[in-house]
Amino acid sequence: MVRSRKELSMALSRLQGFANPKRRLEQYPTDPDTASALLWSAHMLGDIYGRAVADLGCGTGILSYGAFLLGARDVICIDIDSDAVYVASRNLGGNAFIHLVVSDVRLLSLRGVDTVVMNPPFGVVRRGADIEFLRVALRIAREAVYTIHKFNEESNAIIVREAVLHGFKPSIIDVRDIAIPAMYERHRRKVHRFRVALYVMKRVRSHVAEQENSDARRTLMRRGRVHAGARNLP
Repeated sequence: MVRSRKELSMALSRLQGFANPKRRLEQYPTDPDTASALLWSAHMLGDIYGRAVADLGCGTGILSYGAFLLGARDVICIDIDSDAVYVASRNLGGNAFIHLVVSDVRLLSLRGVDTVVMNPPFGVVRRGADIEFLRVALRIAREAVYTIHKFNEESNAIIVREAVLHGFKPSIIDVRDIAIPAMYERHRRKVHRFRVALYVMKRVRSHVAEQENSDARRTLMRRGRVHAGARNLP
């Protein structure tokens, strides 16, 4: 088990990336610093150690491996691409606590998942793919969702709305710029930069919080939108 975020990032940097990335699936590497930032936040909030963790669209397994290093009880690494899952199997070393699944996440019927961690497609190639992943995560997570999304006011409003409507309280952990190297024929620049937000979404349980979320849901339904940009979201 790793003892610091720096140690976690170093361990994640040793993993193998995509051997044959597929543009239609928006397969891009998750950089170790961003992955460790998301996972360390989940760890510090008590949502990794001793928990059952699902990694949706796990790719080559960087978030799954990080969750394992932070003491997750079980990790389920799920991706539709068997080639990516094969690489993940090599990265994860056949560990008995990590379960590899080749599946479309939209067809999942999982129970007993405490926490979901994910870096879903941004929805650039197939519009709305990011929200499809988010809805699945919010459906199966008993406690929390930690997720990375391309950041702008419009997408932030949609993400917040989905979280609240599913009974979760969303907050932004960090907003940062990430660099993705040219990987496909259509890429004209050597490096593409995107602004992303790292979100934590905690399921609402207390009576007071449930009432607050209920009020927020009613407001969202009346307005059909939310104001974006706040760090601490309704």
